[in-house]
Amino acid sequence: MGDEVSIDTLTTRLIELMNVLHSRMAGDAMQILAEANITLPQMVCLHLLREVGARNLGAIGQILNLSPSATSHLVDRLVEKGLVTRVEDVVDRRQKNVDITAAGLELTARLAAERTEQIRLTVSQIEPELRDRLSPLIELVTTQLRRGGPPGCPAS
Repeated sequence: MGDEVSIDTLTTRLIELMNVLHSRMAGDAMQILAEANITLPQMVCLHLLREVGARNLGAIGQILNLSPSATSHLVDRLVEKGLVTRVEDVVDRRQKNVDITAAGLELTARLAAERTEQIRLTVSQIEPELRDRLSPLIELVTTQLRRGGPPGCPAS
């Protein structure tokens, strides 16, 4: 099947591609964050809540690798901005559940739309023949990674 590309070589190439994509997306995304007065960790929290639904403070802190006090402070700022709600758990009143609001969903949607547009503009610079070859490959790789990789390969 030809020469096999080493994992290190592929890793380097993927990092280079990600760097190109990130550099093209950074400016407008950072502008949206600045306008909303949102930090990157706050945005990560919003994306998390959008993807997985309401979570308690402990779960959010664990996923974001933050201390309980840092998590509480981060959520307090998001509550003040009207981007999340923080309510007592009906089963365990000591637990506080955090959920994204409509305003938080709108902000994450704006960022996603901007990211999509920037990637679309970047991809439009790729020659059509290369896009035709690249698209099914990306689909195969994405499908395999979502399943956890090939048999015997641990998922990260």
